[in-house]
Amino acid sequence: MKKLHGKVALVTGSSRGIGRAIAERYGSLGANVVVNYSNGAHQARETVEAIERGGAKAVAVQADISKVADLDRLFATAIETFGRLDIVVASAGIELVGQPVLDFTETDFDRLFSINAKGAFFTLQRAAKHVADQGRIIYIGTSNTAYPLPGRALYGGSKIGAQFLVEVLAKEIGARGVTVNSILPTAIEGAGVFTGGVREEIRQFVQSFRPIQRMGTMDDIANAAEYLASDLASFVSGQHLLISGGAPA
Repeated sequence: MKKLHGKVALVTGSSRGIGRAIAERYGSLGANVVVNYSNGAHQARETVEAIERGGAKAVAVQADISKVADLDRLFATAIETFGRLDIVVASAGIELVGQPVLDFTETDFDRLFSINAKGAFFTLQRAAKHVADQGRIIYIGTSNTAYPLPGRALYGGSKIGAQFLVEVLAKEIGARGVTVNSILPTAIEGAGVFTGGVREEIRQFVQSFRPIQRMGTMDDIANAAEYLASDLASFVSGQHLLISGGAPA
């Protein structure tokens, strides 16, 4: 039997990138999956089709996580469709790098914090309200919060609040057997600013300081998400799993 057979997972921002990789992995493990997207209905349908080809059920739900009313509709639709929620992954986010503190604007701030901070906070709150006992809540953060770099103050700042919330929430709902953890990915090929590919000089730079001399992959993150969603991680909570190939970030 597949290890997530009978489980229901909701993954925000799962029409592309890391969210999609996690949604498809959970589907391959037998979970029924709620695929969330803000824009990109075609990509969301592709994700649903990929999950269904593997034998699991999936549904795509449009919702802007920066809007609490949309989040409420997303969670309500998930429960109406599948009857329960066992796993929630807060993956939706946007990335802005190479922006010095002296240069970012109020518009930049509002855009990043509305999704990466407000959206993540209320996703985790709704997850805590609706996930079943013994469930799993996972936040996709960033290695930038572990190792600050120039040009990343706004992005890292918008992501670190929900990382702190993970530790608090793990204590508040741990009695229900629900685990709450975060995954902190490093530079991942095909995700974020590398969605369109990786320039060779960037690849060489990464290899120069990373003990495991390569870029991170979608599978690296999906592997971590598989572990944290499984029974193997039933006693792991309030933790931040840094996926960086041995580097500090």
